[in-house]
Amino acid sequence: MTRNEFYNQLINSEPLGFIDPLTDLGDFDFVQMKFKEPVHQLINKYSDQPYNPTWQNKIEQMRGLYIQYQKSIKLEDESIRHRVRNKESKEYVHKIVTTYLALGFKFKEIEKRLPLSYKQLIRGRKRSDFVTAVSPEFYLKRDLQDGYCMPKSSLPKSMKVN
Repeated sequence: MTRNEFYNQLINSEPLGFIDPLTDLGDFDFVQMKFKEPVHQLINKYSDQPYNPTWQNKIEQMRGLYIQYQKSIKLEDESIRHRVRNKESKEYVHKIVTTYLALGFKFKEIEKRLPLSYKQLIRGRKRSDFVTAVSPEFYLKRDLQDGYCMPKSSLPKSMKVN
């Protein structure tokens, strides 16, 4: 079923309009995909009293449809999120991935941080192209004491190992 079919079932599940399926079912936790409070604690907005058992059963059925609807939305959004479609988003993803690579991250580590698969990350990229090593700089203690900070690219003769 598609998202619209679950939505239509949810909207048409109570034809009198006594219960609004988007507001009267209670607070929904989108992380755990369940409602926060049980049905018997819900208060009827028209009478300020708890719903009677008949309406509680109807609300339970509507909650089941609502959870199916939310799961279908989540699945559809995840499938869209993993695709990079237009040129701007491809450039943006490339910039992010190359920044991670330049900072020394591996593709598997980047995969954990971004909603992209390993294959999408390595497509057209080599880690060795972005990982750079900085050449070391050496300072003489005597120069630093005198206030000079001119680095040298090689070790002093006194420290070289044959």
